[in-house]
Amino acid sequence: MTFKEERPYIGHLSQLFDVKEYRLSGGRQDGVRAVDICTGSGLELTVLPDRAMDLYQVKFGGKNLCYHTAAGIAAPAYYDAEGGQWLRSFFAGFLTTCGLTNIGSSCVDQGEKLGCHGRISSIPADRFAIVMGEKDGVPQVTLQGVMNESVIFGHCQHLTRRITCTYGSSVIEIDDTVENVGPRTTPHMILYHFNMGYPLLSEKASYVIPSREATARTELAQQDIAAWNRIDPPQKDFEERCYYHDMIADDTGLVAVGIDNPVENLSARIRYNKNELPYFVQWRMLGEREYVTGLEPVNAPIEGRADAREQGKLPFLAPGETRHYHLEVEVGPCK
Repeated sequence: MTFKEERPYIGHLSQLFDVKEYRLSGGRQDGVRAVDICTGSGLELTVLPDRAMDLYQVKFGGKNLCYHTAAGIAAPAYYDAEGGQWLRSFFAGFLTTCGLTNIGSSCVDQGEKLGCHGRISSIPADRFAIVMGEKDGVPQVTLQGVMNESVIFGHCQHLTRRITCTYGSSVIEIDDTVENVGPRTTPHMILYHFNMGYPLLSEKASYVIPSREATARTELAQQDIAAWNRIDPPQKDFEERCYYHDMIADDTGLVAVGIDNPVENLSARIRYNKNELPYFVQWRMLGEREYVTGLEPVNAPIEGRADAREQGKLPFLAPGETRHYHLEVEVGPCK
């Protein structure tokens, strides 16, 4: 039935299309805002407004699609910018956003110490709102907010994020706009750290990575480069491998990447535009209890800002300049 036909059967929209806002309590997660959305298609997701509106949880038909680290959810106050200490508050989830002035390795760039993957994922949303509406007569919800990463005498960038879900749909739309609101031109780096986990990710699954060519990031990854497209069971003492991919896009720049698991009848696709995010990194980490694959569209190499500057591959934003990124996540049964 259409929603119009279903409407007489219900007293409240939550019977079909549920949106719930709350705060977590206890431990390091205490006070963190969360929003659960159930679209009625089998898609369920949890958004964390206090963690850059990132996606902590994505499920389809009650089955998990993402990876959660042992660190769990931590409030923004626990962010540590020193070196790789970012990992202490990295929950992974379905999406962790990285940037905005550094991605990848920690480094020192023009005298500025920069921690791993930047601080954007630990910045809470200002002016956060849940907007309920309709599109073509079908209920729709949009979460929107602004993450303000600014410092006097330095970079001043705002990330405005909109996450949209529609009743009966298994698609999550993400629209990001980054604006330089400061008085000087500054580096701008962004990485979308999508983290696939069990039961979607297992040796019964297969990657969908339309790669023209894979390039190993490290010597260990190079030794194992023939296996970049293989998913093994969890292995003790497995060391991570990362690969850059030259992705095959359609005429508009669209790329679709993901994982299929026919045994679980689960599938995930992430669609993005290569013109907006020209690089793609695969993080292959198949260790015991650290069993995850990162599918990561990104706008620059991930060896740190100093390296990107030296290579001439560091993006910049002039005062008042903006960048827009549109991504879609679609989950469901294997087709």
